[in-house]
Amino acid sequence: MNQATDRKQSASNAIRQALTARKFKLAEKLALDSLRSQPLLAQNWVFLGEALLHQGYVQEAGHAFERGSVLDPQAQWGSEVQKVLAGKPPGDMREELKELWQLQPPVTVAAAIMTRNEARCIVRCVNSLQDAVDEIIIIDSDSTDGTIELVEHMPKVKIIRSVALNDDFAWKRNQALPHIKSDWVLWVDADEWLFQEDIGAVRLAASMFHDRFQHTVLNVCQVNQIQGKISADYANPRMFPLNRGLHYYGRVHEQVVIEGEDMYDNRMMRRPVRIRLHHDGYEPAIMGQQNKLERNLRLLKLMVEQEPDNPGWLLYYGRETLATGDIEKAKALFLEAERLAPGKPNFGRLLDVLMYLNKIYMSTKDYEQAQRVCLRALEVQPNFPDAKYHLAKAKMRQAGVLLQQAERGLKESKEAFRTYRGTVTADAAIADWKADLALADLTAIAGKQAEAKAQYESILGRHPELNMVRKKLNSMNNE
Repeated sequence: MNQATDRKQSASNAIRQALTARKFKLAEKLALDSLRSQPLLAQNWVFLGEALLHQGYVQEAGHAFERGSVLDPQAQWGSEVQKVLAGKPPGDMREELKELWQLQPPVTVAAAIMTRNEARCIVRCVNSLQDAVDEIIIIDSDSTDGTIELVEHMPKVKIIRSVALNDDFAWKRNQALPHIKSDWVLWVDADEWLFQEDIGAVRLAASMFHDRFQHTVLNVCQVNQIQGKISADYANPRMFPLNRGLHYYGRVHEQVVIEGEDMYDNRMMRRPVRIRLHHDGYEPAIMGQQNKLERNLRLLKLMVEQEPDNPGWLLYYGRETLATGDIEKAKALFLEAERLAPGKPNFGRLLDVLMYLNKIYMSTKDYEQAQRVCLRALEVQPNFPDAKYHLAKAKMRQAGVLLQQAERGLKESKEAFRTYRGTVTADAAIADWKADLALADLTAIAGKQAEAKAQYESILGRHPELNMVRKKLNSMNNE
């Protein structure tokens, strides 16, 4: 642990101790001190929120918790905190904290949207952004369904017309950058719409990061709606400051890079923030209408040919290939991505690669390999919940197979007495009671307690001398 980490941990411990001792004014002071040196550490804002809440400054506490939530988008405490805040009076405002809640520095943000025949959803998208941003740039590729006519007279909207895709989404995005006047840009797909609760988070996130790093890319959360199921993806690079050499790269699933530099340049500061976008574009009916999968596969094949040593393109190509049902090709692509990953230390999606491999091995009932990739994932990130869960699932499936094999083997051991005539005398107790006892044990392991109890009673009725069976029955009766 380095000195900076030691100081951070020491400061956190001091604040926790003050909160535990109910010295809330002291905890507030310590949290404010920590925020001066660590303003992007979500825990500091949470500590401040707790200290203010316990002093009755509920509205002020809400401001602090909001910043903590924006900086830690996967935090589990958010909904519980909101319930607590909702049930209390707002309390007094603190003049000395007024400056803390102001956006420093004040920044402007543009939303940029690429379109081609998006009449189905473009109004929904633009309406969701009106209060969140200062300008809305629409980069259109000759829509013919009335997309532009639906939004061209809406507030803040500026249309850039007739921008060809040229089989390169990054190229199309980059055409918009010179037209944006704001300090930051947030890219939103036409089939997305901003969470109403996150309207204020857009400018807040830009302000918090604006003067911290030269090259900052903020990942937003895409909340996918697919056939009634909801899934959240926190790894979408969509927001960055302008005029700092940042632009998009890649024909599809494009990434933000420093112009002229490697995709995994370590000068990039990448952080997830709590800016959430609903997304319904992966619904099968919509994917089919727009031929998205076929298009993505074609463009990803080009990217892999262009950069065969880039694990990112292999990951995306494997993912889209898996969606077509070509499991063997997808597996080969994921394995190659895993092989190449160590050569790109800043490649941050190795866990995704390994979890897709786990999915493939589970689907083919190769539970040994499924467990191995989970263990490899835990070597990368020891506390990754998905790897722990899928490791357990693979073991459960494997155990189920082994139990079925064991049951079959026990029954075959009894049946073998009908034909076995070898020179080595077989254990007659196997046919008499041992195999039956083991089968009863398997029934109990499977959770079929009543059936197992009947099996034990049958064995004990034939062999009252078997005390081990009596103990099992007594244990079951006492439960």
